[in-house]
Amino acid sequence: MKVPVILMPTIGGGSLSEPKATENCPVFTIDLVTPGPLNQPPVPGDCPVSPLKVGVVLTVLAVITSAACGGSSSSYEDSERSMRQYELAVGLRGEGNVPGALQTLYKALEMDPDNARAHLLLANMFLLDRQDNVALYDEKAEHHFSEVLRIQDSEAKKPEQSLVAEARNGIGVLRIHQQRYKEAADVLLEAVADIFNREAYMAWGNLGWAYYHLGNYDKAADSLVRSVKLHPRFCVGYYRLGETYLKMRQFEKAEQSLTSAISVDERCAAFQDAFHLRGEARMNLGTREDARADFERCVEIEANNDTGKSCSRYLEATY
Repeated sequence: MKVPVILMPTIGGGSLSEPKATENCPVFTIDLVTPGPLNQPPVPGDCPVSPLKVGVVLTVLAVITSAACGGSSSSYEDSERSMRQYELAVGLRGEGNVPGALQTLYKALEMDPDNARAHLLLANMFLLDRQDNVALYDEKAEHHFSEVLRIQDSEAKKPEQSLVAEARNGIGVLRIHQQRYKEAADVLLEAVADIFNREAYMAWGNLGWAYYHLGNYDKAADSLVRSVKLHPRFCVGYYRLGETYLKMRQFEKAEQSLTSAISVDERCAAFQDAFHLRGEARMNLGTREDARADFERCVEIEANNDTGKSCSRYLEATY
């Protein structure tokens, strides 16, 4: 399965496409209780792809909802104007006007090249749409993440800002996408060790996924357990933990984790991949009827995608 990341509308050729709206599709909203990425599993049919599909796990919402002040490398007036542009870009992005948001962020950086929040949001936007032009968008994302780290290590850093962990988490996700898992683990270890990391559960979740791809399932499970302890409603974390336990052939733990992935947040009640893997765990536990129920629910959610077709094959095999 692909590494989950949060998808945004397409960035390409200077113009960006609008998000696709489809009737009767789930509406995903900001979790005002726990900031950070939402629990949004894949949705069926022609509905817009949810943040989980590429997942687990960025700090875009934390960046968007944080407050900030002006910069020191530009004049006070320029830095204030830059932050107003940044805030406007956040609003435009929230309205679905991605081209306007992108243009406004670049305008903010013209006014104050040391606006770390603008760099961080740009980096995440390029990262989240990297499939449109992998080489170019990876380069742009890395550039803006690196700019955040440069600013945070300079006199231009705002005293109240601490964006290092967010930038390192983003770089870690980028490295996972690039299948550079050892480098991902190294930078994510720095992110989880950062005492100013406001969203440590995301970094732990990403670290666990890097370890998973490295084949170090013990460390993967430990990291993912830390992630869900920090955020008990993080269904993506429970899903990845269940997937890791399956690799370890610890089927009871896998079933428990995948049940949590479906149940800890009502937005994850139709988490198709979790039903698929829980069915596999239950097959291995010998609870055939429960496994069939999971595969049937999986097909009911979406029959024609890869996950649904796999569940159909399991159903045929259980007759």
